[in-house]
This record gives sequence, structure tokens and C-alpha cells, in this order.
Amino acid sequence: MWSLLPTPLCLITVFLLLEAPRAEVFVYVVYKQNSTCTDFRALSACLGPPIPREGLRGYLMEAAPANACHPIGGPPAGGNSSAAFIALISRYDCPLGVKILHAQQAGYQAAIVHNVNSEKLVTMVTNVEEIRQKVGIPSVFTGESASKQLRRVMGSEKVIHVTLVVPEHYHNPCWDNAKFYYWDLQFGYCSKHMISLFLQEFGVAISMIVCTLLVVGCMRWCRKSQKITVSTFKTGDKYVTCVICMAEYEEGDRLKILPCSHVYHGTCIDSWLLIQPQCKTCPICKQQVTVAR
Repeated sequence: MWSLLPTPLCLITVFLLLEAPRAEVFVYVVYKQNSTCTDFRALSACLGPPIPREGLRGYLMEAAPANACHPIGGPPAGGNSSAAFIALISRYDCPLGVKILHAQQAGYQAAIVHNVNSEKLVTMVTNVEEIRQKVGIPSVFTGESASKQLRRVMGSEKVIHVTLVVPEHYHNPCWDNAKFYYWDLQFGYCSKHMISLFLQEFGVAISMIVCTLLVVGCMRWCRKSQKITVSTFKTGDKYVTCVICMAEYEEGDRLKILPCSHVYHGTCIDSWLLIQPQCKTCPICKQQVTVAR
């Protein structure tokens, strides 16, 4: 479902993680109803053609029999001949390749195979060369919760459209160097679509706020780094001698540390800066020192 609008801090965190590679590969099964968007993760099969880059949208129908281990009934005849039909099939009882082939032979343009009593995703393959050569439709594998929700919707509506969506950084799972990205793993299609719309609407304002915060933070840090800080000398401190009076520091001495990190007795550096009416500098490095008024 649509989630709450993300905060600017969340968005910044997301963008910092966009390019973090991960090893899992999947596509999305997306169902939309009015203003509601629901997506499910699924693994693309290593047999048959891949999901088209532009995605695949079609009418979802449950296979009969549900496991498609035998020839199944086809989609309804007539109507719009260009409409795609997608078969929903349950796992087990026969090889996965056989299920997909039966869906193809029945006239479906794609197949969604779901797990039973598990959310685990598997990559569908077949060792039977004859089946591998015959399969000509794309297919994906998803978890049981996806099938339950899709069946619930199919039970309440005459027609249900689903879309198999390929993420932007999609890599076929059959490739040896398959990788995926945190953006696609952490956020589903619906969440990313919502974030994109949010950024289109408020992106400029968010950028201005972030830039303002960065500038203010930088100014505060710069002002803090230019201040003279006060410290009390303790035995073991790294400071040894005040170069103005040439006396060694003793326990309890009040010291002043300039922005350049050079340290002096408080009274010594105060006197030094007092006799410099205009350009006040550090006695050692000659860097300019700003004295608070």
C-alpha cells in the first residue's frame, strides 16, 4: 500500500544508499486498484524469454488445475485479441518447466508461479533440453502471500490487471555477474513511484532546505573553529612551554588555545594580543586571530 510521505532526512539516507550493490535479483508483480498500489517481489525464470524492459501488463487468471501439471484451460476467447493473459500457478507436484509450458500451450503470454507455505524465492530452471527449447513465454516466481492477496482480489473482481515490472538496474539472474541495487531491494515499485511523485512535487523545496541547513552548519562550524578556547593544564598534557614567557606549564595553569592550535598562558597571550591594535596574529605561525568583542 502507499506508505506515509518520507521526511527529507529519510530521502537523504535513501540517496546515499542508492549505489550499494546487493546479490539478489528480482522483478515486481504490481497490482493497482484506483489509488491503491501493491507490489510483490519475484524472481525471473532462467528459461523462456526475459520480461520486456518496458514491463508486461495483462489479465491475471488462475490456472485450472492450479498446479498446471496437466494441460490447463486457456484464457477466454474473443474480446480484445491483443490483450495479454497471465497464468497464476502453484508450485510442486511436477517440474516448473512443465507448468510454464502448459500455460504457454493454453494461450497465456506469461506465467506467475508462487511458492506454497513459504515466501522463499527460487530461480526457475529446467534440465530437460526439449522443454527449454519449447518454452517461449516469460515467467516469474513469487511467494505465497502474493498469491493469497491476488486470489483475494480475483475473488472480488471480474477482471484483475497485473504488471510484471522490470527495475531500472535489472540484471538477468542467469548471468554470472548478476547484481542488484539497494534502491530496488529496499523499496518496491509502488514505494519508489510514490517517492518519485513526492520529489517532483517538493524536490526543489527539499533541496533548498537541505542546502540551507548545510550552509548554516558550515557557518557555525567555521565560527566555532575560529574561537579561542580556554583549558586548564593537567600533568601529562601535550603542552610543555609557553613561548611568550618561556616558562613551563604547571598543574592548574589557565591556558588559551588559538584557532591555529598553538597554546599559551592565558595572561601571556592576552598581553600579546593587546599590544597588537589592528592585525592580531599568533606569535608562532603568524596566522590572524579574531578576538571576540
